[in-house]
Amino acid sequence: MNVSDDRASRNSKVSLDRRVLLMALTSAVTASALAVGAQPAAAHSAATPSAAMLDQMLAAALTQGMPGIALAVEQRGNVIYSGAAGVASIEENTALKPTDRFRIYSITKTFTATIVYQLVDEGILTLDDTVARWLDEPEVARIPNVEHATIRQVLNHTSWIYDFADDDDSPFWDDAFLGPEADWTKVWTLPELLAYADLANHAPYFAPGEGFHYSNTNYLLLGMIIEKATGREFGGELQSRILTPLGLNDTFFATGGTMPEGVVDGYQLLDDQLVNVSEINLSWVWAAGNLVSTTADLLRFASATISGELLSPESFKEMFTFVPSENPNLQFGSGLYLDVTPNGTLIGMDGGSAGFNANMMWLREEEVTVVVLVNRAPDDGSSEALRDDAFAWALT
Repeated sequence: MNVSDDRASRNSKVSLDRRVLLMALTSAVTASALAVGAQPAAAHSAATPSAAMLDQMLAAALTQGMPGIALAVEQRGNVIYSGAAGVASIEENTALKPTDRFRIYSITKTFTATIVYQLVDEGILTLDDTVARWLDEPEVARIPNVEHATIRQVLNHTSWIYDFADDDDSPFWDDAFLGPEADWTKVWTLPELLAYADLANHAPYFAPGEGFHYSNTNYLLLGMIIEKATGREFGGELQSRILTPLGLNDTFFATGGTMPEGVVDGYQLLDDQLVNVSEINLSWVWAAGNLVSTTADLLRFASATISGELLSPESFKEMFTFVPSENPNLQFGSGLYLDVTPNGTLIGMDGGSAGFNANMMWLREEEVTVVVLVNRAPDDGSSEALRDDAFAWALT
């Protein structure tokens, strides 16, 4: 069971130009698309003559084994498509609605980074502050590099602080999900998570600033810094600084992993079978990934992020400064990445882990934003293909 977070940093993200395929789609829905009783259900915020093409794309995507998909497209401030297909729950055969909430995993990092930059704008933090300047907890002090790694390096993953959820060698996956003693309902604490990056358990990747390595631990530390700098809980800062001002009424911080109403079930593909993993508690990702949201809310948040609505011009520039990764087509900023595709250079964030995949990207030159939410993992590239199809549809 691979429930690792953030395929953005590890997959090749080879995007295909699928305009020819778009024009060839038919209206037929195959029998396999209805394997779990999933009837395509679409609602359009703004009707267009070609909206049926995206309905067909959603129906076709169900044939790839996705239980449910929600898709929204915005162009120049107008929502030109909002639809959903499939089911929110296989067991209950509940039709998925465009307003349903999904776990969005590491898109949470974009929210966390935004709060950090707001604190920089307020003169409370500086990007050159070290982690140790703000955090002196024993579980933090035992992590190598915290005395040298700056907030800027933590934001853009050049801190080289070990990722507690590293795919390659972290025992976290067995402890949390795969091992015989794993308890999916466990509420994880920060000391428990940070212990995986303790020097006694794992060395740092390298010295700060000497390269790139994606690390979820970075954003746990940023959440702690936000709490230390403000004297308030992370969820409260998120609510007052972003969710309330932007009217994101369907976006929730799953405090303690508690889910609000209207969150769809998530499914993991195991031995060619879809297994319901909804009981997995989101506390294991905290400020690195425990938000739930909708396509409409993410369109609004994306608009505010790309326009600089929430930050000063100086902080906006810093947030959108990108560093190279191990993938030549990918560069990382602060809670964002840049992806070179045949449709153009996309900017945004995705998140993928147990039972869910989420994608929030925009094409700045054409002022197009696409949000794709899927309640299945791991992603075989289908959600990214749908993302690229939606961009191609908007551009043509």
